[in-house]
Amino acid sequence: MNGKIALPIAAGLALAGAALNWFYLQTKAEQLEKIEFLCVAPGATIRPGDRFTDDKLAPLAIPKNNVGETLAKEAILYNDRQAVIGMHAVRLHPEREIILRQDLKTPPPALGLAKENERAIWIPVDTRTFVPSLVNPGDLVSFLVSGVPTPAVPRDPSEGNGDEFGGPQPPPVVPGNAELIGPFRVLSLGNRLGTADVLKASGMPQMQENVMTVSVTVEGGQLDPKAAKLWKLLQTSGFRQVGVVLHPRPAN
Repeated sequence: MNGKIALPIAAGLALAGAALNWFYLQTKAEQLEKIEFLCVAPGATIRPGDRFTDDKLAPLAIPKNNVGETLAKEAILYNDRQAVIGMHAVRLHPEREIILRQDLKTPPPALGLAKENERAIWIPVDTRTFVPSLVNPGDLVSFLVSGVPTPAVPRDPSEGNGDEFGGPQPPPVVPGNAELIGPFRVLSLGNRLGTADVLKASGMPQMQENVMTVSVTVEGGQLDPKAAKLWKLLQTSGFRQVGVVLHPRPAN
């Protein structure tokens, strides 16, 4: 082969080989480079309500090129474990499970009153007519408020209106008509400012589930019309407990 031709070909092959070698070494380096995420230590189980402690946590190394965008965003680095230690677990974490940011929910510190004209009022609710744990702060509800019961018209005495001892029998009570008022945004259910699972995980007991806090607005020192109507009916009924109607939650 002519030397003038062979030399450029050899140089080209050398450059191609160097490029392939660099690509191979770069790929291997990425495979060897790992990121340590926070996970539950081998042999440990963290149950709802348990605290995250250093002895129950461990690093889990994953090759960098195997870490997807979601994991990189949601998982917690092992070097950041001090921010997790001492918090209560919300759910069950088996061994070697990676701890995600969404697993570290805690009860809100206060009622979620965000607007200047927003206020909170407390409504007595009948826990026999709904499941409190299925209603969460942020949900929309309406209230079923019954009117004041009224006595029925007494029967004619000639028809016999006495009890077994011969005394007069009180006339039967006719329930008032129920009225649906709402919707209102739930701020809390008793002392629960988040979901039932989060409250349980925090170690706090659930109290006063029969009192629901809802958001209302105030204009010119007066409650908005639906809140004013609800409050008036509650006063009329002697603040009798009301029924709860849950509205659909928006689709995610």
